Amino acid sequence: MTEAPEHITPLPSTLVDNGILGRVPSEYVGKAQCLLPDAAVVHDDEIRVEVDAGWLGRVRLTFRKYRYTRPKGKFSAVAWSCRHAESVAPTGQVASAEI
Repeated sequence: MTEAPEHITPLPSTLVDNGILGRVPSEYVGKAQCLLPDAAVVHDDEIRVEVDAGWLGRVRLTFRKYRYTRPKGKFSAVAWSCRHAESVAPTGQVASAEI
């Protein structure tokens, strides 16, 4: 029996477009996040930062603001979360497409 029973349906796959974020070493993401202004005082919901990410070269990181609340609503805060990364072509060159 290799097929799933009829009453069990597979979960829909969720496609998350985070670019090359999974390949960017976390130390570079963390350093970039530490340089961002306090999320509570910035009006924009999204900030893009370009960093040199070691062997990956120049990378553009996209941070989005998110709000979270503790249970029972006693505490709420705003913070930055890195959601997307993409390669930045060196000046004067066109980015090559990845296959």
